[in-house]
Amino acid sequence: MAERFNQKQIYFNSVESTGVISVSQLMSLISGHPYENQIGKTFNVESIKSEKIVVENVDVMFKKIASIKNDYTFYTIKSYAKDISFSRGKNKIDGIRDENPIMFNFSEFIDDEGEVKNGFSAYAVYDSKSKFFEDYSMSKYANMLFDNRLDELAEINLNYFRSLSESSFNKYHSYRMVEHNDQQFVRGITSVKYREYGVDFSFVVAILMLNKHMKNNVGNNYSISFAAVNESKLEMIITSDDSKKADDFGTVRSAISVKTNDLGGGALTFTNIIKLEVKGDGIYLYPNNKDVDRKDITINHGNTSIKSALSQISNADDFYGYIDYFIKELSAIKTIKSPEELRKRILIKLSQPTSSLKNVSKQLKELFKNPIKDVIEDFSKFLEMCKKAEQLEIDYDLKEKLRVIISDVILNKK
Repeated sequence: MAERFNQKQIYFNSVESTGVISVSQLMSLISGHPYENQIGKTFNVESIKSEKIVVENVDVMFKKIASIKNDYTFYTIKSYAKDISFSRGKNKIDGIRDENPIMFNFSEFIDDEGEVKNGFSAYAVYDSKSKFFEDYSMSKYANMLFDNRLDELAEINLNYFRSLSESSFNKYHSYRMVEHNDQQFVRGITSVKYREYGVDFSFVVAILMLNKHMKNNVGNNYSISFAAVNESKLEMIITSDDSKKADDFGTVRSAISVKTNDLGGGALTFTNIIKLEVKGDGIYLYPNNKDVDRKDITINHGNTSIKSALSQISNADDFYGYIDYFIKELSAIKTIKSPEELRKRILIKLSQPTSSLKNVSKQLKELFKNPIKDVIEDFSKFLEMCKKAEQLEIDYDLKEKLRVIISDVILNKK
């Protein structure tokens, strides 16, 4: 995916932050959102709208998401599969690699106002084309045809299914659209019951939840230590300022990862994680423990009502109560494994033919290739390897997979 739709990391050290935002300013981000009123009622916004929320980098995140909302317009249309065909655009489009990008053509559709309309085209981005062909169990085949410019053969296949218009193949779906610079794009295909919470919703409710925790636990302070965002995806890590030492592993902080993916297959998640600080920076680890997992929140767009979603978020236990448990886990690691064993295990996982990180495995293997022999500095050397892996400029879905691999090796004895 080219620059236009890239999920980009925000480098907070290059932007000055006041670390303060008012509740009313925060709520302005979801003005007109379908769930604005429900959010307001759940968090009693009317009674706290003049309050200031103090979280380092919260204002930087607010400005970034506000600029995205200003640049991109989101809407949905609904259509039957039989009313959709494909063609190629004549010109190169910024954000799409193909010189002649694939276009969805809707002969008939229903707009956001419920009005039936005819004749509309939009470019396919993300995996929307593949998603369309999943209903015919031919995504891989269709992609091969389009990749080899065998568009007519793809249409022949589709025409056969269109001839069965009354069959189960004629699915009625919601097509998630985005407009940017007067150009239209299909970014996702979902059921008509799909609830799009959005990057703006996810950010706002996460900060309101955090504000509630801070008021209930006076003295707890937090900062947004990592974020990567685009118009459809958000990952944000919020770290506690409370830290403790964990022997050779350095300084440990509790953190939560807030993620959403509004392309159709994702969910809004709040996950307990660890931040290990390594020479002024940090790596993030994902513990795999049932006691901790029970406190995590997963909100599926398709089958979680807005009432249930907001109730789970608003009434969540404090995510930051596990620091002593995390330190105990890390301390046990040193007696179980040597850093050299950990390095080898990560290298083995990165080298597997089925690894989801195979596209960047060469970069990663380079980081973990040197054996660790120094008994005194061995753990610090291993953590330095992990830190360099964390800093790689790679796709953020891949970055999470990398974090999970490192976490599995260090914390979960795999």
